[in-house]
Amino acid sequence: MNRRIVPALTLALLIPMFASAADPAPAPGAAPNYATIEIGELIAKVAKRTGKQFIVDPRVRAEVPLIGLDAERVDYPKLLAILNVHMFATYEAGGVVRVVPDANARQLPIPVTSEVPATALDDELVTVMLSPKNMCVMQSVPVLRPLMPQAAHMAAYPLTNTLILSDRAANVRRIVDMVGRLEKAAPAGQKCPESNSSKNDSK
Repeated sequence: MNRRIVPALTLALLIPMFASAADPAPAPGAAPNYATIEIGELIAKVAKRTGKQFIVDPRVRAEVPLIGLDAERVDYPKLLAILNVHMFATYEAGGVVRVVPDANARQLPIPVTSEVPATALDDELVTVMLSPKNMCVMQSVPVLRPLMPQAAHMAAYPLTNTLILSDRAANVRRIVDMVGRLEKAAPAGQKCPESNSSKNDSK
């Protein structure tokens, strides 16, 4: 009788192992196993902790996955990074932070500077105008513009050889650094080549 009991016990122990191995993988559309928070609720939490006032565009809607993040500890710089990832932008003035879709970021009245302010947060919007002496900014636009997101802005003003940049501070710092390196590598006093139209106008 003992010989019959032992195989039966062994089989009973092995059944759960086979059953777990046979469990199907989670379906592609299955709900994630992490918490999410509506972005408006997250902004409200940051506003309460920081004392900042927010004006949120009604189009600002998204579910933010909290992977390794505690919603109760998200500070203002982290909030800007989260908004950036979800394609939203902010502009702070007069103690009020406006939150709008990225597509409207270029219309925000961001102060114009000749360099990125040292106090600017990485995900804060800045507008910078550069006037290098030894390079043609018009030629740099096709090279540098792909390094900026679609919502950002880069344009060259040929009359004063000025490059206009509008983007997040971290990326503008990178572009400014690249312009500085290109200028150092360019021959002294380099000028933009005349276009065919300008040559015709001068005749």
